[in-house]
Amino acid sequence: MSEIVPEGWQNLRLNEIAKIKRGTTYVSSELSEDGSSFPLYINMKSFKVGGGYNKFGDKFYTPKYKKEQVLNNNDILIANTDVTASCDILGAALCLPDDKLEKDVLFSHHVTALQLNSSACKLFIFYLLCLGKYRVEMQSYGRGTTVKMLDSNEFGTIALNLPPLPEQKKIASILNSVDDVIETTQKQIDKLQDLKKATMNELLTKGIGHTDFKDSELGRIPKSWEVKALGDYVKLQGGNAFPSSSFSENGVPVVRISNIVDGIVDMSKCIYFAESERFRNFVVCKGDILLAMSGATTGKVGVYWNNFESYLNQRVGRFKVLNKEKVAPLFLKHLVQSSIFSEATLRDAIGGAQPNISSSQVESVMYAFPPIGEQKLIASTLGAIDQQIEIKRQKLTQTQSLKKSLMQDLLTGKVRVEVD
Repeated sequence: MSEIVPEGWQNLRLNEIAKIKRGTTYVSSELSEDGSSFPLYINMKSFKVGGGYNKFGDKFYTPKYKKEQVLNNNDILIANTDVTASCDILGAALCLPDDKLEKDVLFSHHVTALQLNSSACKLFIFYLLCLGKYRVEMQSYGRGTTVKMLDSNEFGTIALNLPPLPEQKKIASILNSVDDVIETTQKQIDKLQDLKKATMNELLTKGIGHTDFKDSELGRIPKSWEVKALGDYVKLQGGNAFPSSSFSENGVPVVRISNIVDGIVDMSKCIYFAESERFRNFVVCKGDILLAMSGATTGKVGVYWNNFESYLNQRVGRFKVLNKEKVAPLFLKHLVQSSIFSEATLRDAIGGAQPNISSSQVESVMYAFPPIGEQKLIASTLGAIDQQIEIKRQKLTQTQSLKKSLMQDLLTGKVRVEVD
C-alpha cells in the first residue's frame, strides 16, 4: 500500500529536488590539523551516528583546489561510505553550521553533496533524512562487505513527502530551536564536568582548608592525611565467568565491561543469565561501584544506579569498603572516578591494544586518605556538583525525547503547523 501524502504536500524523489555531487579524492598526507591556513575538509569522521556534524572529525585540505569543488551554502552532505562493523554512519546526513560556511569547505569522495533547488529548505531536508524510516531506507542501498558504499543513482530515488516551502521553513525552525536547547544544555553539562574535574583534583590532593603539609611518597599532602594501599581499606571483587553459551533473552541481566560508560553502568543493552542461588555472591545492587578490568575500557569506573539486580561478569570488578571508619563509600566513589585513580590503573595495566589489570594490582596502589570527617566533606562538595550535572542530564534527556516526538509528528504531517 502506498503511503498517504498529507494534504497540500508533494511526494518527490530526492533527485527531483537536488543535484547529487561527489567530493574530492584525497590521500592522507594531504590532510592537515591546521585550520588557520587550510580549508575545512569534511570526511567520514565528520558525521555523527544517525546524522549531524561531529566537529572532532575536522581535517583540513592542503592541495590547490578549484572553486567548483567547494561546498555551496545550501548543500546537505551524505556519508556514502562506511568501514565500521555496525555501518551506522552510512547514509547519515550532515548540515554544517553557518559559521563553518564563512570560509571555503571541501568534502571527501566518501561524501556526497545534495545541491538543493529553490523548492527545498536545507534544514527541513536535513531533519527529514535523519528520520528513522529514511535512515533505514538509505542504509538499504549500501553495497559491499567490509566496506559499504552507496550508489547515488539508487538513493536518489528515495521518495520524500514535502510540504510547501513556508511550512518546511516553519517546521525546520521549530526543530532547530529544540536543537539549540540541546546544544546549550550539553555545553552546561560539559562546563560542570570540567568544574568537577578541577575541584576533584584540588580536594583529593590538598583537602579543605589545610595550612600544614608534609612530605610523602606521593608528594606534599596535608599533615593529618595517611598514605595507604587501597587494599588496606577496600577489596576489589572480580566477576564470574558465565558461559556465553548459556546467555539468553531473559533472566538476570549481566554487567559486562561494555556496560560501563561515562561514569555509569548503562544496562540498556545487555545479556541475561538464568537466575541461580549459586551466583548470589556476584549480584550487583544499586550504588555499587564497578571497574572495567580488561579491554579498551580498562580503568573506566561506573556507578550502578539501576533499581534491579544484575550479575557481575568476568573482567568487571566491584569495590567493597572493608573499614567504613577509615573510608567513606561516597569518598571512594569520587576517588576511583578521578584522574589520580585512572592514571595509576592504566600505569599498572598490562598488554597492548587490549590491556588488563588484576584485583591485586588495583589494591596495591598507594593513595592519600584524609580523616573520615574530611572525606565526607569532600564527598559532599563533589556530590553537590554531581547533582547539578544530573539535573542538566535529565533536562537533556527530556529535550532529546521531545525532539524525537516532534520530528515524528511534524516531518510526517501528523501534526500540522500554522504558517504566518
